[in-house]
Amino acid sequence: MRLNRLCLAGALLLGTLFLGAQTANASTSAVNEYIAAHHIQPVAVTKQIWAGFPKHAYRHGAKKPEGVIVHETGNPSSNITNEIAYMKRNYANGFVHTFIDANHIINIANTNYLAWGAGFPANARFLQFEQVEMHSKSQFAKQAANAAYYTATLLKQYHLKPNDAAYDGKGTVWSHNAVSKFLGGTDHTDPNGYYKSAGRKYFGQAYSMAQLYQLIKKDYETLD
Repeated sequence: MRLNRLCLAGALLLGTLFLGAQTANASTSAVNEYIAAHHIQPVAVTKQIWAGFPKHAYRHGAKKPEGVIVHETGNPSSNITNEIAYMKRNYANGFVHTFIDANHIINIANTNYLAWGAGFPANARFLQFEQVEMHSKSQFAKQAANAAYYTATLLKQYHLKPNDAAYDGKGTVWSHNAVSKFLGGTDHTDPNGYYKSAGRKYFGQAYSMAQLYQLIKKDYETLD
């Protein structure tokens, strides 16, 4: 989600889940089955909070997000270090709270305050994280495990229950695509394309937000 994929900060301050024909049902995910069969565990969250990001309260106040938006960068040639450095340099045009790859969950912006990653009105409502594109079967599976775990921890931290927003635009777990569909202020469709293509390439079956949501619910139930 480089600058051309981010919504301008000024827009913030002013103011159904799509599945292809080859996408499997959420209950029969090859990626999720691979994670379970290989006992893949998520990594710990690393905090590298940068003081340069602005701090604006969510619409109901600081420490009161209403859910989580799942993004991906749309940049197949970048890595997590480069993406974080780029975002710090260009935060005025957009930023998210956290970046995730196969081996890292790096929180760079204080989650008690909103981020500028999905336009108005979503920015004032939701926590947001980016996924860097992975390039192998195991790396994609590990990233999915990390993304699900991190989403679950945020929901638990802010006393929110898992609820997939993809079907009716009401819930706590959002893709950027769902934001575009139900809330507007943006026209991006991530991470749908990345999930679909990576799933097909590495597992012979498109992956989806619905399948990630199954992992999120499972992780949420196991958290204290």
